[in-house]
Amino acid sequence: MNDILNNNFPFSENILEGNTALVCGASRGIGRSTALLLARAGARVIACARNQELLEDLVSQMHGSGHEALVLDLEDTDAVRTCAESLAKRNITILINNAGGPPRSPLLQNALIDFDGPFKRHLHASHTLVKSLAPVMEELGTGRIINIISTSVREPVEGIGLSNTLRGAMASWSKSLSKELAPCITIN
Repeated sequence: MNDILNNNFPFSENILEGNTALVCGASRGIGRSTALLLARAGARVIACARNQELLEDLVSQMHGSGHEALVLDLEDTDAVRTCAESLAKRNITILINNAGGPPRSPLLQNALIDFDGPFKRHLHASHTLVKSLAPVMEELGTGRIINIISTSVREPVEGIGLSNTLRGAMASWSKSLSKELAPCITIN
C-alpha cells in the first residue's frame, strides 16, 4: 500500500479521467487509501466520512483538483437518503461502499439493538446509495460498485460474530444485485 501512496505504483495516472468516484469511509484506512489511489488515477473524488477535519486533510493530499469532502454519518438513514438523491445529479460512475466494522465480541454477547448501527452503516447506506446512483450509471453506460467487506464471508472469524453476520449479508446482497443491475454496471 505504501507504494501506491508514495506514487511508486505503475499505472496510467489518467486512466480514470472523466469519472467521478464516491468513496465512503474515506477518512481512514482502506477508504483513505482508495480515495488517494482513485484521485491519482484521474478520477474526481467525493470523499465521504463523519470527520470533516480528516476529510479536508485527505482532499488536500489528493493528486489533481476538483475533489470534495462530504461529511455524512452513514448510520443516519434520513441523511443518507437525502444525500443520495443529491448525489444522483453528480454523474457518479464509481461507488466504493466502505465503513468501519462493529466492535469485536462473540455473537451471543450482542443484543438485537447492537445490530442496528452496523447494518445501517453498511447494508442500509449501501442499498440507499445504489438505488439512487444505479439509474444514473445505467444512463451514462458505465458503473462500478465496489463493496469493501471481509474475508470472513468465506470462513467466519472467531470473536467477531456481528461483523461476520454483517459481511455475509453484504456479500449476499452484492451477489443478488449483480443479477439485477444493468449489464454496464459491475458490482464486486
